[in-house]
Amino acid sequence: MTLLIPSPCARPVFFSLFVLLFFPGFSQPGRILLVGGGAEKNGAAGWSTPAYRWAGGGKKVAIVGTSTGSLAPYFTQYCNAARAREFAIATHDSADSQATYDTLISYDVIFFRGGDQYEYYRYYKGTRLLDAVNYVYSHGGTICGTSAGMHILSSVVFTAQHGSAYPDECIENPDNVTVTLADDFLDLFPGFVFDTHFAERARFGRLVGFLANYQLNKGKAITGIGMDDMTCMTIDETGTGTVYGTGCANIYMSGSGYSLHGTKLLADSIHIIQLLHGCTYNFATGEAGYSALDRQLNTSSFSESGNYTVLASGSDLFADNMTMLTDLVRGSGESSGKILLLSGDPVLAATFSSKLTELGASAVDVFKPDLQSGSDPVLGDLIRQSHKILFLKNTYGDFNDFLGTANGNLLQKKVKTDSMVTAFAGDNARFAGKTVIENYLTIYASYYGTLTFKKGLSLLKYSVIMPNTFLNSDIYENTVTAVPYAMLKDTLKYGIWLTNHNYMKYTPVAGKTTLTGYGAAPVMVISNSGTRAGFSSHSASGSLATAPRMVAGFELLKLSLIDETTPYIMGKINSDGISSLTNDLSISVSPDPARDKVMVSCCQQAFTWAIVDLVGNILMKGETSGSKENIDVSSLSPGFYVIIVNSYHNSLSGHLKFLKI
Repeated sequence: MTLLIPSPCARPVFFSLFVLLFFPGFSQPGRILLVGGGAEKNGAAGWSTPAYRWAGGGKKVAIVGTSTGSLAPYFTQYCNAARAREFAIATHDSADSQATYDTLISYDVIFFRGGDQYEYYRYYKGTRLLDAVNYVYSHGGTICGTSAGMHILSSVVFTAQHGSAYPDECIENPDNVTVTLADDFLDLFPGFVFDTHFAERARFGRLVGFLANYQLNKGKAITGIGMDDMTCMTIDETGTGTVYGTGCANIYMSGSGYSLHGTKLLADSIHIIQLLHGCTYNFATGEAGYSALDRQLNTSSFSESGNYTVLASGSDLFADNMTMLTDLVRGSGESSGKILLLSGDPVLAATFSSKLTELGASAVDVFKPDLQSGSDPVLGDLIRQSHKILFLKNTYGDFNDFLGTANGNLLQKKVKTDSMVTAFAGDNARFAGKTVIENYLTIYASYYGTLTFKKGLSLLKYSVIMPNTFLNSDIYENTVTAVPYAMLKDTLKYGIWLTNHNYMKYTPVAGKTTLTGYGAAPVMVISNSGTRAGFSSHSASGSLATAPRMVAGFELLKLSLIDETTPYIMGKINSDGISSLTNDLSISVSPDPARDKVMVSCCQQAFTWAIVDLVGNILMKGETSGSKENIDVSSLSPGFYVIIVNSYHNSLSGHLKFLKI
C-alpha cells in the first residue's frame, strides 16, 4: 500500500506536483481501523459501535493480544460479527508458529487489542503472525488496532521499550531515553507514526517529539496521526478515512524546520488537521471532507499590536520563577524601579517580594486586588505611578470583582499604556489573554463538558494562554483541548501553552510584536489563520443526555515551538506607538517644533510624564505637583516623539506628538 503525506484541503502547487511525480497511483487491497483507545460502549449509540460494525459486520474477527478480554462478545452482540475469538499470544515462539499463521489467515479481520506495544514488538517482530496480518490484508481483509494495538500498525513504531514517553520530556529533549522508534515491524502505513489517547494524555508534545526525533536522526520527514481516546478512523479500500467518536483524529504534517537548542526542541510551523466525527480524509489525494466543521473563521486581519511588555510563566512555584523575576527587574523596562505586586497569597507574595528586592527593585508594594481594595486611594496612586506590575496567585473571582471597581478600571488602562511591563506568575498567566479558561484545574472538566470561559485583560487581545500544561494527568486533557476550543469559541488567532519549566515574553522589537520563550522547555504556540472549524457533538458517555466532550476540530492549525533564539512574530505596533492610549486629559506642548525645551501644560494639578519614541521606548520621564512642567529635550535626536501624561488623582491620561528639530 502507498499512502501520501496528508495535506490541507487547499494544497499549494508544489504539493500537487509532488503527488504526480512521486505518487502516481494509489491502491490498497484491504481496510484499516485505527482506534485511539478507551472503553468500547455497548449499544447502537456507543461511540465505537458503528466503526467496529464497519470492520467486523458479517465477518470472522480474530482479536489478538498478549491476554484475552471481553471484545469477542461485543463484536458478535453489538457489531454483527459472524464469529469473534480472542487469542492470547504472549511469546515469540507462539507468534512464529505455523499453527498461529494457519489459524489467523482463516479470519477476515485481525484486531490488535490494547496492552503493551513493546510486548507486541518483541514477541511478534519477524514472525508468522505478521505474515498472517499481511496475508489477510493483501486478500481484502481488515486490520485493526486500539491503543497499543494501533501503535504497531504504523511503519514507524513507538515501541515503548523503556516505558512511556511523556510529552514534557519529549519537548525538552526529543532524544531522551524513552523515545524509542523502530521501522522494522509492519509496513501498512509507510511514512507514518501513530499515537493514541491523544487528548486524554496531552500527547501532542510527544508526537511532535517523535516526528522531530525521526527526522533529525534519520533525515526523513514522517507524518503523525494522534487519535483521541474514544475516537477512531475507518480507512476503506480507496484510502478514504472516516472519523467516528467523541474527539479528533489529529494529523500532524512534519516539515523541515526541527532543530535543537541544547536538548530543547524547536520547530517551525507544523501543519495540523483536527477531524471530528463524520469528517473524512482521503490519504490518496489529500482531500478532506469537513462535514462537522460547520463554522468559518476569519482571523486574517488579527494581530497583536500592544506596545508594551508582557511576561508570563507556567508555574506558581517560587523556584520555577527565578529567571522571569530577574527579567522583570533587570531585563524589561527601567532596572531597579518600583514594582507593584498584586497577590491573593500574602505568604507567597512576601517570598516573591524579598526576591524582587534582592534582584534590585527599589521597592515592592503588595496589595490584594479584590472588591475591597478597588476603592483604596493608596492603591490607586500606586497603579498610576507604576511602570511594572506583577500578578501572583489571585483567584479569578477576586480578580474579576476588582476589575469592576475604580482601581480596576485604572489598572486595565495602565497595563495597556506604552512601555508598561506586566508580569504574570503561573496560573495568573491566563489573565493576560482575551479569554480566561477558568476551571481547567477541575478533574476531567473538558471530558465531561464543564469547562468555563471568562474575560481576561486582553493584553494579548487575540490570544488564550494556558499555564500549568502537563501539570498532572488529571488535567492533561483540560490543558490540551481547552486552548483550541477557546480559539474557536471566541475567534482567537493564537493559543499559547506554558509549562512549569518556561516563561514567555511578549514585547515590541523594531516595530513588530514578538513572542519569545525562556527555560528548559520551549513555549508552544498554535495559530489559526482563519479556516473551517467545529465543536464535537458527542459526549464521553455516548449518551445524548450528557454534554458533548469539549473538543474542537480545525481544517488547519499551525504549531510552533519557540525560545529566545526563535522569536515568533505576532503582529506589529501602530506607527505612532500610542495604540493603547486614550486622550482623557486636555494637554498642550509648546513650542512645537521644539529645539531645546518644551513646556507641557495639563488641565489638572499633579501628573507624571514620559517622552517615548515612535516604537514606544521610554527616553525620559518625570513628575510634577503643578499643572505645568518645563522639560529639557536638547539631548534628543531630531524627529517625532510622543509625550504621555497621567494624572495622579484619577485614571485620566493624555498624549500628544511633537517634533524635535
